[in-house]
Amino acid sequence: MKELNYLDFTNRIVKTRQRRPLYGQIELTSRCGYSCIHCYCNTKPREELSLELWKDILSQILDLGGIEITFTGGEPLRYPGFAELYTFAKEKGFLVTLFSSGYDFNRKMLEFFKVNPPLCIEITLNSLKEDVYERIVKVKGAFKTAMNNIYAVKKAGLPLVLKCNAFKENKDEILDIKKFAEQLLGPGKFRFDPLVYSCAAKCGSANGGYRLSPDEIIDIESKDADMRAQWMNRLSHQSSLFNPRGLYHCNSWLTFFYINPQGILQFCHLSQKYSADLRYKPFREGFDKFILLLEQRYKSGSRCSDCEYRHYCYNCPARAFLETGDEESEVEYYCRFAKAAKDYMDRIKDQNETAQPT
Repeated sequence: MKELNYLDFTNRIVKTRQRRPLYGQIELTSRCGYSCIHCYCNTKPREELSLELWKDILSQILDLGGIEITFTGGEPLRYPGFAELYTFAKEKGFLVTLFSSGYDFNRKMLEFFKVNPPLCIEITLNSLKEDVYERIVKVKGAFKTAMNNIYAVKKAGLPLVLKCNAFKENKDEILDIKKFAEQLLGPGKFRFDPLVYSCAAKCGSANGGYRLSPDEIIDIESKDADMRAQWMNRLSHQSSLFNPRGLYHCNSWLTFFYINPQGILQFCHLSQKYSADLRYKPFREGFDKFILLLEQRYKSGSRCSDCEYRHYCYNCPARAFLETGDEESEVEYYCRFAKAAKDYMDRIKDQNETAQPT
């Protein structure tokens, strides 16, 4: 029998367009040891779900065909019942990924993960410079702790990926962070997220002021072959999602879900539209509501509905709502990004055509 790896397996299921909750992110807690400059969810910890309720929710997800979950936060390791819930998820058969700052690992936790290894641990490393790192996370002494823990996770033989965001503070070392990650862990063990979400409308944070301009992001990604290829793939994916009539042109809700610390089920971590409170409603009822997104149409005559750059645009109703309070509103930052992306794609196309033998 031909062996099929996990990624191929899930991609095949997604292509069938069958609605089932294959993969989800579960934000266990908003507790965190950091107070990062770009964070839009660093509110004071509110009421969190009990361990038993989380177990019940995971069981419901499994019954509907769930395969993979990611525990995130905040810092998921700070959830009081983390070890028991993680063990429960593993014993149920879930593939479990952990998103972490790397700050809260200790010897006991490393030994725990060595016995119960996750699918992957993703640690955010936004600078290789102590002063810059601590300026971003706003915690003195955090850099040495995080770096020591990164090396400890690697030494323990656990599957590790390093990732970083793009800020004005670290823009000159992003490629150095990638080089460090791949020298330490090997090729493909680095993730880069160029977008910092401004949520002035949702949470009053002006964190968008830390993000890079579209030209700065394109300049960084164009200098590295791997990052350039990933960026081109993202643009191709954006184009494939284009729907001239629908307001929502992302179909992740077919197989993806997100649950916040208060048990609110969402189709996306950026939006609570058609959300459901899992303290009072079964998971299936909430997940089945997501299909209503297909019925959403532009109502306001938004320029986004027929924009010539929409194929290249990162804007979506959820991001627009975060920034403006209106899911149909254009966002000036993403408009500039789309135009810059098209210009770059056109230049690449011209270069390729010029290089073709006559």
